[in-house]
Amino acid sequence: MAEPMGQPSPILDVNVTRSGDVLVVGVTGELDIDTVPEVRAAISSGLSEPASALVLDLSEIGFFSSAGLSLLLESRRRVDTLAVVATRRSVLRPIQLTAVAPLLNVFGSVDEALASISSAQGAGQPK
Repeated sequence: MAEPMGQPSPILDVNVTRSGDVLVVGVTGELDIDTVPEVRAAISSGLSEPASALVLDLSEIGFFSSAGLSLLLESRRRVDTLAVVATRRSVLRPIQLTAVAPLLNVFGSVDEALASISSAQGAGQPK
């Protein structure tokens, strides 16, 4: 049964933080057509304040559908710099098997993503 609109999903947890001027959105659980709107809303809310980059931490995602791939592409269009943290096969495999992989910067940890963003910004170029 679908969750009523506006109610948090019991199969998803979204944590929004900032590291300097970088928005970090951590997602835990299942990312599918029913839960993507909650993540999209968290990203939109976080981007209401200027951010130099977005780190989308999907390292704790157990299920990742095509709706998740669409969210990645949508997020990439919304910011100059998007870093995706993915360590599980459930997320990495769909990214690798589609044409999405060359469009994303995928990292093994939030720290690696933040370091890459910092390095790219220090060089004056979005990554």
